[in-house]
Amino acid sequence: MVSYKKLGKRIQHAREEAGLSQEQLAAMLGCSQPTLSNYEKGKSRIYLTQLQKVSEILSRPVQYFLEAMEPTEEERVKPYAAEINHSYLENVNFHMDKDIVDIVNVLYELPHETRRVVYEFAQWEYQKSRRYGNNG
Repeated sequence: MVSYKKLGKRIQHAREEAGLSQEQLAAMLGCSQPTLSNYEKGKSRIYLTQLQKVSEILSRPVQYFLEAMEPTEEERVKPYAAEINHSYLENVNFHMDKDIVDIVNVLYELPHETRRVVYEFAQWEYQKSRRYGNNG
């Protein structure tokens, strides 16, 4: 069984991944922004019918919100770089250029859709450099 706080973190993470504000999701759910905020903070109980609406809007199965989260997974889904243990990224088992670590930290701060755009741009630059050499 998942706690209300962990359930709320899952809702917040899925909402942010979808690029929605609390106000937007609350309007879609037919509740107030403070009510949604309380769900996300684990301060209010969310009923299954409301969770099903969240699931449909955010395109996640209800089970996603109800499964217990392991601490390492919880760390991975935190949406802001300030909440991420930066030393973890610096002490990854393989060696990574400091610039790469800095880029990853910045990416954690971006909404999912923006990350996708950055990824597509990086892919385009990579393909261009393969075709025309590193001087582009």
